[in-house]
Amino acid sequence: MTRASVLVPIHDKPTTLPLTVDTVLRQTVDDLEVLLIGDGVTDAVRAVVADLVAGDERVRFLDFPKGPHHGERYRHDAVRAARSDAIFYLCDDDLLLPDHVADLLDLLEDHSFAQSLNGEVRPDGRVRFYASDLADRDVVAMHLRDDVRFCSVSITGTAHTRQLYDAVDDRWDTTPSGWWPDHWQFRKLMRHPSYAGATSSRMTALQFPTSSDGRDTWTDEARVEELRPWHALVVGPGAQDEIDRRCEAGRREQLVEERATIALLQRDLAWLRGEHERQAKEKDWLSAKLEEGLGHLEWLKGQHEVQRRQLEAALATIERLQARLAHKTEVIARLRARSR
Repeated sequence: MTRASVLVPIHDKPTTLPLTVDTVLRQTVDDLEVLLIGDGVTDAVRAVVADLVAGDERVRFLDFPKGPHHGERYRHDAVRAARSDAIFYLCDDDLLLPDHVADLLDLLEDHSFAQSLNGEVRPDGRVRFYASDLADRDVVAMHLRDDVRFCSVSITGTAHTRQLYDAVDDRWDTTPSGWWPDHWQFRKLMRHPSYAGATSSRMTALQFPTSSDGRDTWTDEARVEELRPWHALVVGPGAQDEIDRRCEAGRREQLVEERATIALLQRDLAWLRGEHERQAKEKDWLSAKLEEGLGHLEWLKGQHEVQRRQLEAALATIERLQARLAHKTEVIARLRARSR
């Protein structure tokens, strides 16, 4: 049986795909296959695929029409078509270092889910990390929460056993809106009792994500221009040692960046606490003033009632005096009439 099946979803990246596949075919484990999962591929991609399939019998093309979203449902068909019990994943614009498959196969001897030390390469060449340890239950629990979007797993650099996938019995399918496909699917595997995760201590897969750092606006030519020097590094001598060196530098830089971020967050938190205390005091003062105002309003209502009653009494007195005056005026008029 083939030792490893590397699944590569493809659609519209004809320039980077040959470099990506080349790094798979150069693995130190040569008993592997590459399954190119077509999701309504463009004509340019189809032409590239034809050359790749013709150039190495380990490359197979699974041709599907354009499916919903990123054609995630076709990845299930690819798992079923795979000739290995070790299922690897790779994006069509990323690269594998020569020992990637060997490294994760070692982890899959005692685990059901494994990934390379996970991170990305920025356009300026800096390496940054998606901090994670998939053997840590707390890390896994964070991935499974619905109230936050915590994801440190990726398509590229991840592998699992066929046994775990079959045990879960919840196939790759169209990802719900608002979720990342890899996060959504791999959560299914993490929930299963037979899940046993592991993260390698080395970065053996290089990611150049389209979704970050503005790459989504780059042309195909710009993408492949970025990838070529990295491909040359990956297939050259001492590649892993050089990536290890860059990872060490990236760790230090990221620690400094994150400490600065924490300091800024602490500053903002202190300001928010002060603002909260100020508003709490203002609220207490306003509440006291409101109580005072309400008390004064009740006093005014009482005064108004007293004045209303006094006014009613005065009006009644006036009415009585007016009646007496009218009566006296009438008497005087009669007396005058008699005196004539």
